[in-house]
Amino acid sequence: MDEWLLSLPERQSWGIPVFILVTTLLSGFLAGIIGLEREIRGQSAGLRTHVLLAVGASLMMSISIYAIRATGVSFDASRIGAGVVSGIGFLCAGCIIRNGITVKGLTTSATLWICGGIGLACGAGFALEAVIATGVSFLFLIGLVFLEKFLDKKAPSIHLVADYDFSILSAIHQKADDLSLVIKDMRSDNRIDDKGRNVVDVTIVFAYKSSSFALSEFMESLSGLEKVYSVTGSKFEGGRTK
Repeated sequence: MDEWLLSLPERQSWGIPVFILVTTLLSGFLAGIIGLEREIRGQSAGLRTHVLLAVGASLMMSISIYAIRATGVSFDASRIGAGVVSGIGFLCAGCIIRNGITVKGLTTSATLWICGGIGLACGAGFALEAVIATGVSFLFLIGLVFLEKFLDKKAPSIHLVADYDFSILSAIHQKADDLSLVIKDMRSDNRIDDKGRNVVDVTIVFAYKSSSFALSEFMESLSGLEKVYSVTGSKFEGGRTK
């Protein structure tokens, strides 16, 4: 496949346009495989973003290689490829969103980055290598989801209910730092409990290998706070309801 693509520009005057047509279509198709997974998961950078990024990267890489032949001007073709990689970095950074302790968009940024690489590979004529990279990336992107879900089920978590006006998040961070606990995820929701109080429900998920002793200490320290109404844990005994 690579030999056929790389020989296209050498055949006729129409070789370069055909080469660009084939490589941009291929890069768009390959990036679409990865982008479709992001689209299904409802990410902001979905199918079209991944496809257009890869097509653009492929085009710029092809132009950087064959512009010397068209213009007769000698320059380092790799500089355009390096500029594409830097530009993709800015786009990837825009997908990363921090909400409290939770950081979202890292996987989408990584998929955009790999799609840029796939586009550069296609644009340079390395079609087989681009196909291999797409297959490996998609395999890990899908396969590791099941491993992550398995680890999330095994990870210890704590659910607590506190007064709405109480700065519970600051207390959680402080107690976790004191006990050297790593918080993996935290979700909160406001509601009115059965006693008519405005409360906030907080679910905290810790790193998989957290110390049971430290987690018990964490629960005890939070349950002792006046405006924390209940603390329960999923992977260990303990808890209190007020």
